[in-house]
Amino acid sequence: MSAPNLRFSVANTVNRLQTNYLDRPESTEGSEARRVLAELRKSAAREFGTDPLALERVLSTLTPPLSEGELGRGDAPSPSESAAYYALTLFATHMQSATTPAHTEERTFAMACGRLQTISESGSLKARFDAMQTAREESSRLIHLRSLVSLLKGEKLAFDYGALAADLRSLQNPARRDGVLLRWGRDYAVGMLRPSQQDSPLTESDSSDHLVPTN
Repeated sequence: MSAPNLRFSVANTVNRLQTNYLDRPESTEGSEARRVLAELRKSAAREFGTDPLALERVLSTLTPPLSEGELGRGDAPSPSESAAYYALTLFATHMQSATTPAHTEERTFAMACGRLQTISESGSLKARFDAMQTAREESSRLIHLRSLVSLLKGEKLAFDYGALAADLRSLQNPARRDGVLLRWGRDYAVGMLRPSQQDSPLTESDSSDHLVPTN
């Protein structure tokens, strides 16, 4: 079985779309990026599973594609497929009318939320993050996640969508869920530190914590 590559596949895909969208707007690649992002945003507005073309759209966008071990086998999406779907559709929402990057490998999602609290005037941000952390249903957690991404978009705060995809896959595994949420809480606190600390690139050991060898 091929080595799991969800994180790399998502990160590489969003980086390509982002570069073409921001840096080559008048090119053929820029036009294609806008088209793909628009289609992904349409999928984001629908519940996963109700649009028969949504998974096909996401899987055909991923470069490189998911490994054989990460693809589903039956009538339901695999954990990797659903994680890729949510990560790409959230990214497409984040990139709508963007003039700055939405993806960076220098900051995790939770770190970006912590950073947001230090610069935002919203008094409900911490409550929203805590509600996402304590949500019992994945559907509820995703509602809070979308809300937080919209706030991050408003403040032009980017984060690592490849790492988010790996975490979303892990959250579907009860044995790993608590560990991911604990790390998100820690990263949120780290993100509240001064920017010179918070914005430093993740170390190799930090990055490896996000890689999960499951489909």
